Amino acid sequence: MAPSRRLYLALLLALVAASLTACADDQIETTPLPAGVVMHLDQSRAERKGREVFLRVENTTRRTITVEAFTLTSPRFDGVRWTGSEAIGASYETDLEFDLPRGRCGSDVGAEVTLTYRIGDEKPRRSTGSADDAYGSAALLADRDCAETTLRRAADLSVGTPEVTGKGRDSVLRLPVTLTPTGAARDVSFTGFGSTPLFRQHDDSPVGVDVPLGPDAPPAELVMSVVPARCDPHALAEDKVGALFGVGVDAPGLEADTSFFLPLTKTQRSAFFAYFRTRCGLP
Repeated sequence: MAPSRRLYLALLLALVAASLTACADDQIETTPLPAGVVMHLDQSRAERKGREVFLRVENTTRRTITVEAFTLTSPRFDGVRWTGSEAIGASYETDLEFDLPRGRCGSDVGAEVTLTYRIGDEKPRRSTGSADDAYGSAALLADRDCAETTLRRAADLSVGTPEVTGKGRDSVLRLPVTLTPTGAARDVSFTGFGSTPLFRQHDDSPVGVDVPLGPDAPPAELVMSVVPARCDPHALAEDKVGALFGVGVDAPGLEADTSFFLPLTKTQRSAFFAYFRTRCGLP
């Protein structure tokens, strides 16, 4: 068979499949969300480094509900579509995981979710309801994205090589960070670095500052200086967020104390953990 004919047949089959799917979707009954079905957005602590979040669906009805798909929309994110098959027994809940798209600046997440599901052995139905962000996980991700977008529009960010100064208990890990204004934004400022469960900012680290990054501002040559916040070996062994240092940003439209995570390479992160072990006398 000629390549052009094979391509034609493949396109025809794809169009037929899409048409059948659309017809099947049109036949799904749309009904109000059953009383007793509640939805929440959240993120586990173990996933704070990434963008994996979950939609928790609680079923407090008296029948099993099987979720087959959902779409999620929000003014702060592009739309999300999930497909699968998750049965939720009466009085149970399940978490449907997905990667949250990069967020936009704004305020309320306002997530709306359209579920495609079955109740027992009944035919599929579709219902739309809101999903709260009770712990602010989705909003926090969007705020971080907004802060990073805002700062990177105002300045180029460069992270240098970590260096340990001093000896023993007096040693400090110092990391050079340069912010070079691009000239593309005004009224944007760097407001300081944040601490983590493993590291606290040293006395001479820039914290609670106001460093302008406007078109006329010079490059900001910064040094983030940290020491261990604690020397508990279990804290290091169980750590998930110990090298996620906040970069504070202030600009019109941003919430107070908005920040994003300082981008560190694997080698840079390893230097922080090696310093922690040495400073704390851990193997």
